Formats: sequence, C-alpha cells, structure tokens
Amino acid sequence: MLRRHDALKGTLFELPGACAVARQKLANEPEGKRIDVVDGDVFKDPLPAGHDALIVANTVHVFSAAHNIELMRKMRAGVEPGARLLLADLWTDPTHTQPPGAALMSGEFLVIAGEGQAYSEEEAGEWLGQTGWRKLERRPLAGLASLIVAEAV
Repeated sequence: MLRRHDALKGTLFELPGACAVARQKLANEPEGKRIDVVDGDVFKDPLPAGHDALIVANTVHVFSAAHNIELMRKMRAGVEPGARLLLADLWTDPTHTQPPGAALMSGEFLVIAGEGQAYSEEEAGEWLGQTGWRKLERRPLAGLASLIVAEAV
C-alpha cells in the first residue's frame, strides 16, 4: 500500500524477532523510511495508537476465539470512530467446511499454535459487534483468503 500511495505512513507492530527481520528488509526499500517498526506482544504491550486503519493479516486463525475478542477490543480502544479494521484470513462458512482448504488447515493451526482454527465470517462478525466494530463487507483475495472490512463505531 505504501508503494502505491506516497502520502501514507505505516506501523508494524510485531514480536521482536519478526521486527528484526522487518527492519533488515525495510532498510533496502524506499518506503521503509515511512514505516515505524515497533516491538511488542499484542496481549502484553500497549498497541500503537492513532491510526486510521489497522490490518491483521493471517493472524486470527492462530488465536482462540477469546484471544481474538481481546485483540479486537484492544484495537478498538486505540482508534477513533470511523477507523477501519481489515482482517485478512481464511474465513469459512458457518459449518466450517467451505472452502475445503481452509477447513483442512484448521487442525494444523491447532497443532502448531496450541489454539486457534479457521473461523467463520459469522463468528468474526459476532466478535466485531461485541468489541465496538461494525462489519461492512467481505472481499475475496487471492487463494483461499478473504478480507473482512469493519468500521469502528
């Protein structure tokens, strides 16, 4: 996004190991100067505040429902009404069987992370409603992933 839009600035909030890699990679990119890399743990540290949009990509499936609700609540506390939340992940149907690839990977997420699964769009909508967000739409992405767009209310 920063490549396409010169006026944008971004913040990467991630665990220290990932931040170290990001700093190395971003040092060689023109837009790297417009990205603040902040070390932290989403469940232990305060999130950087004051953003117009938050992107959570390929992360929701790693956490339990309770942890996802906690994360969404924490993100909502750091933004003004109207801010956008973009959740890119492997969203399933209500039966957790479609798309089949996402359903099959669900067990893998649990084994690797110790919690989490591929969640349904409906589950995400419930969490958003509980935590001060309004779901606006779902958009397909490449492959099995799709994007849920929400707005802070």
